[in-house]
Amino acid sequence: MASSTTEASTWLRQNGLRATLGRIAIVRLLFESTVPLTLAEIHDKMRGEGCDFATVFRFISILEKKELVERVAWIDGSTRHEIRARDGDHHHHHYLICRTCHKIEPIDECVVEHFEDQIAKERGYASLSHSLQLSGVCPACQKPEAGKKGK
Repeated sequence: MASSTTEASTWLRQNGLRATLGRIAIVRLLFESTVPLTLAEIHDKMRGEGCDFATVFRFISILEKKELVERVAWIDGSTRHEIRARDGDHHHHHYLICRTCHKIEPIDECVVEHFEDQIAKERGYASLSHSLQLSGVCPACQKPEAGKKGK
């Protein structure tokens, strides 16, 4: 925990930001999360750190303006946030989302990059980016409930 606190504090300072306890806690949460989080989810997890919703909102806005956090338009219409570049390299993620239980699983492979490069080259675009979210019903939600077996 101490090393993740030090890492978050260092990252904030390297990016020209003050390293307050609340900011360090928010950055640690974003570093540790495997999925993008809504402002409400960040706030819920930060209540014990003394961060009110306005503080979370303002700080995430600052991170967005500095292009350190990316706003992700989610398949359900919500807006989520994730660390955009932790080590200086931009990266993107893809997700598989269960329509029933809303479980989110990151997809590590990117099958779109080749297509993106081809389209950019053919049409003369630069700095093309993309996001991909697939939705379905996860294996756990496909299992019939014990009480419904007789139907």
